[in-house]
Amino acid sequence: MRKQKTRRPAPTRAGARRPHSTQRAEQPLGVGVGDAFALERLQVPRHLSSARTREGLREVGWSEFPEIARSLAERIAADYAPDVVLGVMNGGVFLGGALAVPLRAEFHPVRVTKKGKRSISEPVSGVRGKRVLVVDDVTVSGKTLGAACAAARRGGARETRTATIVVRPTRNHGNYHVLETDDLVVFGWDYQLHGGERGGSDDPGDVGV
Repeated sequence: MRKQKTRRPAPTRAGARRPHSTQRAEQPLGVGVGDAFALERLQVPRHLSSARTREGLREVGWSEFPEIARSLAERIAADYAPDVVLGVMNGGVFLGGALAVPLRAEFHPVRVTKKGKRSISEPVSGVRGKRVLVVDDVTVSGKTLGAACAAARRGGARETRTATIVVRPTRNHGNYHVLETDDLVVFGWDYQLHGGERGGSDDPGDVGV
């Protein structure tokens, strides 16, 4: 029997184009698959999404969050003893739950929605005669925290104060905060949250109002 000859691929001529590959480009160093999806949902500009440590973008992961929450709780406890912590959904729920335990306060989530330029909170109950702390992860104008505080006062709260992780240098600071920066801050929970009612996204970093 005659052996079939194995055909060898023709050598590529200098300057000839190689066949187009359908394989997607690798993620930039320091960015995992989950990171890339989160950054896409947050609409981070392409020039800011090329590495994890970069100017204009800061990541606060789960490993860093407990220390941030502990520091904020100590700062609050130094001059305020809330009976109830209201965590603005969604990012404020993670922070509120972490603060309520060391502050020995009740914890309740509260939903605040945007309608045009207005922020409207759902009614708040169980706060009559109590001191309330309203928390969110990022605040810019303070409208979201303000709406939740107003709802708590309508519910009979004796006093309301606010706390947040991130504030902008020239914008609303509330009563307590940890980080003052113009950078876009991406949190660990941003990788888990999905689209919702707030302008098509429930990502805290995308809201920041």
